[in-house]
Amino acid sequence: IVCYTLYISSGINAEYGILTLGGHAQVATDCVWKDNSQILTVSYDMTVKLWDIQLMSCVETLQINSALQCVDWSDKAKLVATGSSDRYVRLFDPRGGSEKIVHSTLIGHETWVSGVSWSPISDVELISASYDNTTLLWDIRTTKSYLAVLGKHEDKVLCCAWDEGRVVSGSADKTLRISKL
Repeated sequence: IVCYTLYISSGINAEYGILTLGGHAQVATDCVWKDNSQILTVSYDMTVKLWDIQLMSCVETLQINSALQCVDWSDKAKLVATGSSDRYVRLFDPRGGSEKIVHSTLIGHETWVSGVSWSPISDVELISASYDNTTLLWDIRTTKSYLAVLGKHEDKVLCCAWDEGRVVSGSADKTLRISKL
């Protein structure tokens, strides 16, 4: 993992530094900033890692039983969401220290989960994208079913993102779908 950090000297000139963090045994498939000094990553090596860039090391590792494709952090819910090859969205509470366990598992996709994105305004809503051509809307208070299918693409959905009141998904069918919530 290579992180680019911008160092500003005297407010005018900028100089770029590089910090390389290594620790995944296979491809790092996604990353997200948890705060200004910590990064969460996921990998096909079936791990979620929390990196501290000030300590320049991995400070937590969580092992999952499936290759991980995507990750997102909710500052509102204080939860990590991951998507994996076994079709599940898993939620974790990183404050659990060495006792981290799956907070909940969201079941609704038929195949790989390729993207997850927390609502920017709610601490209980999440969307997920999948190779099953769908983007699903979740309320994490109920893990029994998703709230809605936000349109269906002609091919696998590779990514999703949330803005206030809108969701966008990108697909291998070469289209973007924007859904208004």
